[in-house]
Amino acid sequence: MIELTSEIPFLWRLSPESSEGYCSVSMVVPCPPETEIKDLTIETSVLSLSSDSSRSETEETLEWNQEDIDLFLRLVNQSRLKNNQPLTETVRVDLTDPEIIEIIHIVAAAGFGVAFTSYGLLKEADGTFPVHSFEIGSFASLNTVSGFVSCVVVDIEDDDVVCVLLDDIDVRAIEDYERLCRHDLLLVKRIDVLHPEFSESKSKPSTSVLH
Repeated sequence: MIELTSEIPFLWRLSPESSEGYCSVSMVVPCPPETEIKDLTIETSVLSLSSDSSRSETEETLEWNQEDIDLFLRLVNQSRLKNNQPLTETVRVDLTDPEIIEIIHIVAAAGFGVAFTSYGLLKEADGTFPVHSFEIGSFASLNTVSGFVSCVVVDIEDDDVVCVLLDDIDVRAIEDYERLCRHDLLLVKRIDVLHPEFSESKSKPSTSVLH
């Protein structure tokens, strides 16, 4: 169990993954230097595409920005409410909890993923479904050509909404797409974002690795 305070920074570690400029993204929680405990590292499934080829050749460590922290705290508080746990001023999280690890994946995807366009992936919104009121950090559903999928809203700008997918989308029959997987980003319109109950499943197992 780790208690979040301003004295414990959360870090991202970007490690070279391929010669094409991709870096794997891990979360790192540094332990006090006076202890013999190793830093805690949580690997994610997220790949970051570096705009600078030289940066993609060496490991890089970045501190979480305010957007990362805000999204993390929103999702942690939602998880606590779902589990009937009271909200407190000080946030205590168990970084071995699969729900917390899943939240870290979502935050990493929001910060480092590249959004795919949703052209040809979604069924046309025709006003059949009720309007869903959402904000950054809200869980939602998308009505795709292969069925409803779960997602989390991570960015909103005017009519454009960026979501982190919580399900794979079967895109084999759609031209120009190779794959769309859980934790990929998708750019959609406001009218495409539906209530989370439309998706078939809301609880997802975590497959990330702790070191």
